[in-house]
Amino acid sequence: MLYNPVMSLPPASDIPPSHGLFPIRHVCAETGINPVTLRAWERRYGLIRPLRTPKGHRLYSARDIERIRKILAFLEEGVAVSQVGRVLEREPEPEKGRAAMWDPESDTPSLSVTEPAGGVAPYVPDPVSDALLEASKSLTPVHLERTYARLVMRHGWEGVHEQAFLHTYSALREQARHDPAAEARLAVFACWATSTFAEQLRSALLLCEGPTCPALIEGHGHRRLTGQLFLLATARQGLRVLPLPDPISPPAMEQLSTHLDSPAIVLHVRTPSQAAGDSERIRTLLMTPGVPCFLVGAGARTWAALESPRALMTLPLAPLQAADALTRQVLEQKRT
Repeated sequence: MLYNPVMSLPPASDIPPSHGLFPIRHVCAETGINPVTLRAWERRYGLIRPLRTPKGHRLYSARDIERIRKILAFLEEGVAVSQVGRVLEREPEPEKGRAAMWDPESDTPSLSVTEPAGGVAPYVPDPVSDALLEASKSLTPVHLERTYARLVMRHGWEGVHEQAFLHTYSALREQARHDPAAEARLAVFACWATSTFAEQLRSALLLCEGPTCPALIEGHGHRRLTGQLFLLATARQGLRVLPLPDPISPPAMEQLSTHLDSPAIVLHVRTPSQAAGDSERIRTLLMTPGVPCFLVGAGARTWAALESPRALMTLPLAPLQAADALTRQVLEQKRT
């Protein structure tokens, strides 16, 4: 899965080198490597796997910097970059020690976290979900943001969102059915998550290239969270989407698709019985000839059964899997 940074750090990083994690500009100054080359080593060859902040910025440990120096040395000796990974695998594993991890709530680094191989900790679902659920009890977005930051740095963006985030959201929705306190927690969680995803999506889209796909998320309030996560995961993989706040008429969609040279439109839909207000507009859109439509969400299979003049394609229900499938199919379609 390709990663895209989703925010730009200010000139002065708020993570000092004494905390054991370094931004990419520090690493480039330290080793002399070009940042474009360093990112290519990560994307194409998997030679470096830095940690990520919640907003997508790379953070490198001292071990990562030492590994970069070794790679540069091998290249100087004439080893092809495509072969460097195999050479490194033959080297004895360095002794693993404790790595200082940045804690947003502390002025000093925590030494209780063991740094994993490759700079990304294994994903363990229950503790991540429990941490988010516990943070929601504070009823303060600031506490949620700090907890989220620590989790993403430790488990990676995908590790937090693929299962834990949705598990937390589902748990809060279920509890909110019969508990006013849980309903308040859900409201604060949704408020924080909506603004966080919107900010990350805006920034991720600035780095996307290629075709633009108009996208509609059906529903209101916290019911849009799963769709927002899907669009954010899609943008992080480099596919540009244009989030539409409401369904638009078929002629307007046709004009928009033509102007953008869109290879497809994307609808994140609920089941028709759950979304009576938008159902007729979506039906009208799908029954009008136009570019292919990718359907995702709980109502995708129901809507895909329509006898539509458009090509209708369903995506997996899980948001990150759906983003993978959409990105792959659209980009392959554009190449052919």
